[in-house]
Amino acid sequence: MSRTGSSNLARGASLYVICVALAKVLGLVWIIPVTALIGGAGLGIYSNAYSVYNILQQLATSGFPLAMGKLISERRATGDRAIVEHIYRVTMRSLMVFSVIAFLLMWFGAPLFAHLISFKDPKASIAQNVPSIHAVSLMLLVIPAMSGLRGYLQGFQQLSGPAYSQTVEQLFRVIAMVVGAYLVVNQWGLSKSVEGAAAATFGGFVGGVAGLVLLIVTVRPLRRTERAYGYEESPFRDSQILRMVYRLAIPVSLGGLVVPIANLVDSWTVTNLLQSVGQTFQEATANYGILTRQAMYLVQLPMAFAYAIGVSVLPAVSAAKASQNHVKIQESIVFTLRSMFLISFPTAAVLLVLSRAINESIFGASAGWSIISTVSFMSIFSSLELISTYILQGLGKMYRPVRNMFLGVAIKTGFNFILILVLHSVIGAALATTIGYLVSSALNIMAVKKYGQVHFSVRRIMRPFLLASVILVAFLFVVNALAHMTLVDVFGDRRFIYVLQLLIAGGLGAVVYLYTIIRTGALRTDELQSVPGVGRYLSKFGRRIARTQRKTPARTRAKRRR
Repeated sequence: MSRTGSSNLARGASLYVICVALAKVLGLVWIIPVTALIGGAGLGIYSNAYSVYNILQQLATSGFPLAMGKLISERRATGDRAIVEHIYRVTMRSLMVFSVIAFLLMWFGAPLFAHLISFKDPKASIAQNVPSIHAVSLMLLVIPAMSGLRGYLQGFQQLSGPAYSQTVEQLFRVIAMVVGAYLVVNQWGLSKSVEGAAAATFGGFVGGVAGLVLLIVTVRPLRRTERAYGYEESPFRDSQILRMVYRLAIPVSLGGLVVPIANLVDSWTVTNLLQSVGQTFQEATANYGILTRQAMYLVQLPMAFAYAIGVSVLPAVSAAKASQNHVKIQESIVFTLRSMFLISFPTAAVLLVLSRAINESIFGASAGWSIISTVSFMSIFSSLELISTYILQGLGKMYRPVRNMFLGVAIKTGFNFILILVLHSVIGAALATTIGYLVSSALNIMAVKKYGQVHFSVRRIMRPFLLASVILVAFLFVVNALAHMTLVDVFGDRRFIYVLQLLIAGGLGAVVYLYTIIRTGALRTDELQSVPGVGRYLSKFGRRIARTQRKTPARTRAKRRR
């Protein structure tokens, strides 16, 4: 590749990462206004609808862009333009067929899906959940086509179109969700939990249409050129092309199915189990909404960082594996784990101690802070599972992490029954999910050591970050209590008090944590520079602390001389 081509690809990749990060942020932002509009019960209905949709959506979108991009890129490199056109046409046709079948399945199966959510009160469940399931099923008419066009553009190394489409999709989705819920609840006076949730769910279809239109406009000039090659000269049959695509797409799709299946299991078990211990259908739905759309969303924040680390470590491990460089494999794995623990441990500490302030500040509600505290440790194990999955894929073991994740889901389901029935609370489901992630991440780490032929101790790697986080927990507990007692006497607005409390405790806690890990040598300043996204700022802070450390012994020696 020419130097100019490499430069363009690098710029495109950077743009893609930025746009994906922005899309993830937009995907989290909507929860604040929508929660205020449709309430906890509405969020529960919204979550129930998406738990079914996400499985079908993952089948269509998680593996196909990667498979199409890889196959098209390879065939372009060898000059087989007819095969490129053949791959595009066959894959897009199969996606369109899947799109229609999935839509019909979800639309007409909505009453059955709603019935499974509550065996004790099926009529109420059908009345409340079917409108949202119908609304979200419309997305299946556009999302598969979007995934195919993104994969096609990625095969031509045109990353700006897929990047911009993700941002546009999320932007229109958030706007449509908020405006739709506002009109239904505040202007038309309809039920905020039923019609409000359906209106918010319909926003996903609006966002999907916007993203698809942008992709069609982007891909049109390219299609004019490529269509001229035709596909009649391709030496492959349609079935052979499909096998090529599926061989690459299935492992990725199976891996992407684990979280949606876990959510579907929760949707069908948590509400039923909570009703069996005495909660009404409305109470159980509201508690399920708090778990999935408040607590779980906060846990996803360190997951975005883990995703950035995982994407960067996979090619590094693959290259080291290809050259049988076990030293390089071990170095990549150890640095990746340290970077992940650097973020996930303090995140868990903040969610554990500041859960009340976070819940009041973001969601404006007191209910649910104990659930946020319970899922705090999940941020560590879920990030570890994601990172170890990327490492195993880099080692060429595509199906092993999928197997481990499904084992984790099975264990989580068993503990759902045990802990919810014992605790009589949705906190049992939160603990069960944490246990499931713990098991699957532990199995992944064992597999990494086996197939990577490397020797490292996760306990030794995490020890300094655990120590710094214990100090952080103690510090946050004291500062949080003092800040609350002080601010209550000064301000009258409850939510404003918690916002200030969160900013004060969180800001001071970040400084204390960074100071502790740098002072104890957990990370060197040159390692901080390599942390994705914030490395430049962390390294500057580290250098200041290092200068302070050098000055302190010098002053001590000077005093002794005197």
